[in-house]
Amino acid sequence: MKSAYNSTSEADHTSLASSSCCHQHEHHHETCQHHSEVTDDGHNAACEHHHADVSPTPISWLTRTVVLLLFLGSGYYLWLQWPAMLITSIKWQRDINGQLSDLLYDAQQNITAAYSLAGLSFLYGIFHSLGPGHGKMIVTTYLATNPAKIKASLIMTVVSAFVQAVVAITLVSILLVFFKSSMRQVNDAADQFISYSFMAMLLLGVIVIYRSLKQAWQLRSAQRHHHHDHGDDCGCGHKHFANADEINNATSLREYMVIVFSIGIRPCTGAILVLLFANMVGLYWLGVISAILMAVGTALTTSGIALLTLSGKKIVSRYLATNQRQRTMTSIIVKLIGGILLVLLGLLLLNGHSYGMSPVL
Repeated sequence: MKSAYNSTSEADHTSLASSSCCHQHEHHHETCQHHSEVTDDGHNAACEHHHADVSPTPISWLTRTVVLLLFLGSGYYLWLQWPAMLITSIKWQRDINGQLSDLLYDAQQNITAAYSLAGLSFLYGIFHSLGPGHGKMIVTTYLATNPAKIKASLIMTVVSAFVQAVVAITLVSILLVFFKSSMRQVNDAADQFISYSFMAMLLLGVIVIYRSLKQAWQLRSAQRHHHHDHGDDCGCGHKHFANADEINNATSLREYMVIVFSIGIRPCTGAILVLLFANMVGLYWLGVISAILMAVGTALTTSGIALLTLSGKKIVSRYLATNQRQRTMTSIIVKLIGGILLVLLGLLLLNGHSYGMSPVL
């Protein structure tokens, strides 16, 4: 009997404790609702802040360090493999260029060879984009260090690829039709456009650096003006830190245009070669189609590279910052680093180009 009594008492005590806990929670919830109805936004924000206290455990510094080291190790391995990748890319493109010229000669006798030429041109665009080149450097460096939306990034890569084809077709057509230029003169003109693309890359880096320093100054001024111990969204009527998207929406279109110009102004070397051979065999229209299909393959590959870059950046940013203030400051610092990298790469490519060591795009 005593055991049964104790068991009943314990059950009643547990029930009462549970009821009391539920009652306190409901009372607190009603109090929060009451405050939200009769008080201002500051008290409402305080209520919401109390509920937000129960949050997942923040990611440890060890996990962040491991993820960062993995990405740095991958980048170092890629740096070591860069010469081999460059040589392999040159070999692939040289072999495909030889096959393209053979197919153009075959198309003189048998027009069905044009179908093989179209398929090989598309594959050339894909392999052409997988190899090292300044276009991939611009896309990966910018997207990895600047907040960017997926749709805008894909549009940027696709437009850049087709601008390259249009520039190549326009340049070769004007020089051949109006100026009756030789192959050497066409190559010299294309070489000049390559220099312009490197200058545009340098300009893009300067713009990114300027914007990062300007945003850092604005945030510092805002923090100095609102010097109190509130959170990021404290309900005091002031916005202390903008998010990563807001600080880039104002002028990102201008940067996208510079990126398209810096990539697209450099005509595709494969497209120029095909157009010159097509003109020699009297099938210039087939060369134009081939150049457009190269642009389709290039756009497909660069879009995939852009998606991989954005996905990797999202994973890294998840482990580097835990709140809005850290995300904003980290975004500005990383963007500044990206601008410096673009400037250094632009200077390196310009100097290498002057010595006749232009990378294969």
